[in-house]
Amino acid sequence: MGGFLLRKTGAALVVLWLASMLVFVGVRAIPGDPAIALGAENRDPAVIAAVRHKYLLDRPLPVQYAHWVWLALHGDLGVDQRELSVAHTIVTRIPITLELAILSMLVATLVGLPAGVIAAVRRGKPEDYAATTGALIGLSVPHFWLGLLFIIWFAVDLHWLPASGYVTLHHPLANLEHMVMPAIVLGAGFAAVLMRQMRSSMLTSLGTDYVRTARAKGLSEWRVVGHHAVRNSLITITTLIGLQLGALISGAVITETIFGIAGFGRLTIDAIDQRDYTLIQGVVLVAATGYVVVNLLVDVVYSLLNPRIRVS
Repeated sequence: MGGFLLRKTGAALVVLWLASMLVFVGVRAIPGDPAIALGAENRDPAVIAAVRHKYLLDRPLPVQYAHWVWLALHGDLGVDQRELSVAHTIVTRIPITLELAILSMLVATLVGLPAGVIAAVRRGKPEDYAATTGALIGLSVPHFWLGLLFIIWFAVDLHWLPASGYVTLHHPLANLEHMVMPAIVLGAGFAAVLMRQMRSSMLTSLGTDYVRTARAKGLSEWRVVGHHAVRNSLITITTLIGLQLGALISGAVITETIFGIAGFGRLTIDAIDQRDYTLIQGVVLVAATGYVVVNLLVDVVYSLLNPRIRVS
């Protein structure tokens, strides 16, 4: 197990290093002069020269990259156009997006997994057709359209929920009221993916020899389904959930914009709109780090569920 973890951690570090290089080169490939953007479009040559010197833009690219990575390793991602710490800004925004992603995943899991199991057990029956149709709708409906529809229905017409904004966890009830609609909107597509994958995995498991053996032993159908088929199907689902966590965080960009939530996704949009190069580098690097860490955790959990992975 130790060697498996060491290999996976080493691979994750290499991926993170390559991601940091892509982030650095990609930001500098954006058309325009970074010094002018960082100087708030100030055209004074003295100001531009000072900005270039401050952000090391007058130094060779390898020197700039090495300096940026060295500071990032110490938790310093620089300052944005407003002279605020990028790291501090990201730290204050990430918990909001993580809360939204976790709630969305909870909604998707509670809806998608049972629907997938029922669709597989009742294959070819009305329940199967209903779940498959619902999954198709969930995959087809865009987040922005569903979000606007929810706002019109539940906020404007029925006055059940607030249309936008965010309330901290210090006020749990108000926080939940503000996060219900965004969580459902963001989790709808993932619930459809989970349902389809769970149905496929369950159908494969139900046709295996160990399931037929369990039935031949006289076990009840729900024990066969719950203890044997579902348990083995969850290995694939665990991998999918881990991989989709990063997708939920990145997908929160649209949802946070629609519902006026000042989270990590909204911060990314603001950084791009303002052409804040330092902030763009910070948010993309943190997002890439999140993907790498989640994938590493998924590999570890997968190896615990299926020991053959680490043995091979």
